[in-house]
Amino acid sequence: MDQALFEKLLYTFIIMAVSITGMILYRKEINFLLRAKKCPGKIVNWMSAVIGGKRFYYPMIEYTPDGFERQLFRAEDRCAGEPMYEPGTDVTVKYLESDLEYRKVIYPKK
Repeated sequence: MDQALFEKLLYTFIIMAVSITGMILYRKEINFLLRAKKCPGKIVNWMSAVIGGKRFYYPMIEYTPDGFERQLFRAEDRCAGEPMYEPGTDVTVKYLESDLEYRKVIYPKK
């Protein structure tokens, strides 16, 4: 086999292997980018926690995805010192229909 042809096939195989591995490892993120749905939500309360001597606040978000029951969850986003928004603040929640635990909250601009 010609050396140049062998190198081209080898590089092609490596590129395909890396691409397929990336698609498998990041399939949920890719699916979220392509198929995420949006719905309105609301900050209903704030939870506080002391971590390393500093108080952080986590928003409790409520939303109702199309075709599902009301969802309530503590967002991973946090702020220090005091809550950034008042309870009752409207937010947008992007979510996957296939996995309601995979979501992102979009907060209003301050």
